[in-house]
Amino acid sequence: MNFDSKRKKQHIELLTSRIAELHGSIVRDVISAEFQENKNIIICKARLQNKAKLFKKYNRRLKLILY
Repeated sequence: MNFDSKRKKQHIELLTSRIAELHGSIVRDVISAEFQENKNIIICKARLQNKAKLFKKYNRRLKLILY
């Protein structure tokens, strides 16, 4: 891909890595939550919802930058 500037390229790399981190974190939390739910432990879902919102936000931003 041909990016306009060095700053734009760095921003795209940052967003891509952040999206990957959030995705991994969300998957881990969901698996952990399902495991804990089986043990009847109360789970705080607000943190997971916040990560999901950030994931959506960063994906949208990346799409706008790339296209």
